[in-house]
Amino acid sequence: MCFQEMEYKIYVDYWAKFMEEKNFGSIFERKLAPTYWDRNLTMMDGVSIFYNKEKVKLLNYERIEFTSFFQNPKFFEQTKDTRQRLVSRNTVALVAVLEHIETHEVLFVANTHLYWSPRHEDVKLMQTYELTELVWKAVQRYYHQCCDKDIQEQMESSDGVNIILAGDFNSAPDSMVSRYLVNGNIDITKEKQMQVYDYGSTVGPELLDRLGRFNSPYKDLYDKGTFTRTAYLPRFKRVIDYIWLNEHSKRLKVTKILDELGDQDLPKYLGFPNPDYPSDHLPIVTQFEVTKDESTGDAGHVAYRSSL
Repeated sequence: MCFQEMEYKIYVDYWAKFMEEKNFGSIFERKLAPTYWDRNLTMMDGVSIFYNKEKVKLLNYERIEFTSFFQNPKFFEQTKDTRQRLVSRNTVALVAVLEHIETHEVLFVANTHLYWSPRHEDVKLMQTYELTELVWKAVQRYYHQCCDKDIQEQMESSDGVNIILAGDFNSAPDSMVSRYLVNGNIDITKEKQMQVYDYGSTVGPELLDRLGRFNSPYKDLYDKGTFTRTAYLPRFKRVIDYIWLNEHSKRLKVTKILDELGDQDLPKYLGFPNPDYPSDHLPIVTQFEVTKDESTGDAGHVAYRSSL
């Protein structure tokens, strides 16, 4: 289960303990406090991943603070726009390396909460690009250390690489972020929202997702217009939360997804949160079948949840 906007204090005092009683382990990454923050740091929110210890075990995890990579001249030229639009954000992510106990399949699960502003679509695209780069490096490190394999070799093998991205991407299905993930690349010279900003020579005309293409299990519902919102506020009702499955996830098969609340329920409310629904987002859930080897029929089930 992947959560965003969870306060650190609430995680420590309640969620970590409550879920541990249910035999769920967890990891958490807290956002950096912005300059205007005058409250206790324990009240700062972050992202968390909870995993069922009966089904998977945590092999490793990585905490990501995007600003530490954006301010590194080795990765990004330190232009005015880089410093003011990218470095200044306190966006974080988590990457968990999990082993499915029944099949021994390895799963890479990333959870993030991208910058919120609709006037910063460029920032969200660059954050997504950096996320895929960092997940790629995490996958590369794992297969190099465990099996002395190159990531490309593993991706092209019959086993593939099981990668799931989840979180609040604050981006619509037709956004630059979604198109980058779905297509595996994006030509930023053709994007008006990118042409007005200078991120230097370290960012080429094309952003390439080295992980390849991603697809949402909810795509058919998006296309049919039958799943139209994951955020439900009085003045904003739209899909901005996702579970993305990588094209190289050859051992993961989607078996079920959770539909949105029906039209008979939602019209009762101007928006969320309220006493019945404590979050301004609707949950999205995907159940996967994890197969080890088609010839043996060895399989298990894992369910992941994004956005509370």
